Amino acid sequence: MVSPPYRINTLLTTAALAIAAVQLVVVPLLLRPESGVEADLLAVLIAVLLSLTTPFVRALLHEAIHSRLAAGRGWNTFFGRTLAITSAISFDANRLGHMTHHRFPRHALDRADVIEPGMNAVTTRLKFYLGLTGGLYAREILVSMLMLAPRPVINWVASNLLPEDDADAMVLHGALRRGLDRRLSRIRVDAVFIVLIYGGSFYLYGAWWWVLALSMALSGLIVSVQDNVAHYDTPAFVGAPAHNMYTSRLVAWFMLNSNLHGVHHDHPDVPWNSLPNAFQREGNGYSGGYFAQLAKQFTGPVTVSKD
Repeated sequence: MVSPPYRINTLLTTAALAIAAVQLVVVPLLLRPESGVEADLLAVLIAVLLSLTTPFVRALLHEAIHSRLAAGRGWNTFFGRTLAITSAISFDANRLGHMTHHRFPRHALDRADVIEPGMNAVTTRLKFYLGLTGGLYAREILVSMLMLAPRPVINWVASNLLPEDDADAMVLHGALRRGLDRRLSRIRVDAVFIVLIYGGSFYLYGAWWWVLALSMALSGLIVSVQDNVAHYDTPAFVGAPAHNMYTSRLVAWFMLNSNLHGVHHDHPDVPWNSLPNAFQREGNGYSGGYFAQLAKQFTGPVTVSKD
């Protein structure tokens, strides 16, 4: 097993956290009445452009979720939680959902891109497009904030989200309950930090609060469009394989080879820098281009038959 590039990961994580610091603290300090119109426009442009680094930040967070970001569990968790908090989400809540996704890919709540028999096509399409255009990221934030509620409220919400007649859903509910038993306190601490950091940042932005809101919306759009791209239009059953998609080396590096998601699902312990070699060894080929697959999602959910 090839070891993760811990030193490179540390440098990349430092860069990602520096980006967050600039966006949340430095930029609003530049937006002052005495700074001038040109300086203000430059600061707004910087804040918006920094949102375009979202794929890079999320890829680092993904490595932390799989315990490959830093050597030692303590440092890995620390960096993962810090990256998540500066992204306005809880690390452990996100990790719980992601690891469930790995255990049950394309489970009942993991295929919003499918219209199954008995489902309302209009409602399903509406939910799909809302999720695709930023709703997924908004849901991640809401879930993190929900963890501040009393445990009975959390259990009630989880129970109403999962269908009672689905065996996989009941297994998911059990996994959720066990995960919360272990991590709820830490998730709540992260949620408090998110409220304090983003509340403080909105305060610093003052009348320019909409700049931070716009930056978050852009990040949310990127996260939501990328989230299910590797599973879109794959078979609607638990365990269906994910796509491997080709793109330029620069783009692949920028998102830490997230385009090779099929290989990642087959070999979840392989670090990001070793995914291309693993892909070459398997020799299964690409299912298409990454950006073409991103665009294809906007054709909407796929209808599946009873067969």
